[in-house]
Amino acid sequence: MKKIGLFGGTFDPIHNGHLIISEYLRDELGLEEIWFIPANIHPLKNNQDIVGPQHRLRMAELACANNQYLRVVDIELKRDSVSYTIDTINGLLEQFAEISPSFYFLIGMDNVNDLHRWKAPDEILEKCQVVAFGRPGFKPGEAAQPFLQSIRFVHVPLLEISSTFVRNRVREGHSVRYLVPDAVDLYIQEKQLYR
Repeated sequence: MKKIGLFGGTFDPIHNGHLIISEYLRDELGLEEIWFIPANIHPLKNNQDIVGPQHRLRMAELACANNQYLRVVDIELKRDSVSYTIDTINGLLEQFAEISPSFYFLIGMDNVNDLHRWKAPDEILEKCQVVAFGRPGFKPGEAAQPFLQSIRFVHVPLLEISSTFVRNRVREGHSVRYLVPDAVDLYIQEKQLYR
């Protein structure tokens, strides 16, 4: 059974904070690989201003290219519909049945309080180990209580980097060097993204 971390998100763009978290959790949890899964249509976000899926996929591929433990999976980008986590997990379990994957679904601790709004949260928790990462001091809300005993919490070193921060820096004409991998920085410049 292969232990694989699933890291979903819009990745608009992927940044070094994502990579640091993934490497830390891979080591901490003894995962063999981490699969980055860019979302096509995020069910809980305004998708209007997100750059095209081909750009987000390519940036993720560039960011992961030099790490043998990281992989980009485009299962959600192949769907024309909303990207629901349970559909992705079921699709991956079917697609990779021959390796009997044991999935660890990685989410930020802030997402724990929204878990009740997800499609089939109980089924997600049944089919994979949900791992919530963040800093000490997280306070789960009332709606999160039924899920807490099934979630593994891991404290990770977080950088104050967000995709929004990166996009704003680019929009304002500032450097994003060292905030994103060099290849992603170059891609953003070449394609004139976020301007």
